Amino acid sequence: MEFTYRREGSKSFLETVEAVERSVRAHGFVVLRRHDLQSTLASKGFTIQPLMILDVAHEDQNADLCKLHIYADRGAVWVIAIRPNALVEDGAHKARGAAELEANLTALVDSAISSG
Repeated sequence: MEFTYRREGSKSFLETVEAVERSVRAHGFVVLRRHDLQSTLASKGFTIQPLMILDVAHEDQNADLCKLHIYADRGAVWVIAIRPNALVEDGAHKARGAAELEANLTALVDSAISSG
């Protein structure tokens, strides 16, 4: 199993970030924090391609469940989610919720990429 779920989009970086944030809300998640690494590093004199990391959780929880990465690379914009099943070692916990969470996160990414 791959550690991440990765999809290439056809929108601009900012349009993709907006689409991901809409998809997060539509799938019952909330963005707890936004990390704009390009801006943060630019303020320290470093230049990188656009990179945003969103800390995402279920609406009724405060704990980070996933970090979604949106970045530009060689003219393409990518959205990546870390697969919950790749992080869970306890088989019982995996059966209780990680598979459903992973299905929701991959649907969230797919929805953001395919939205018009």
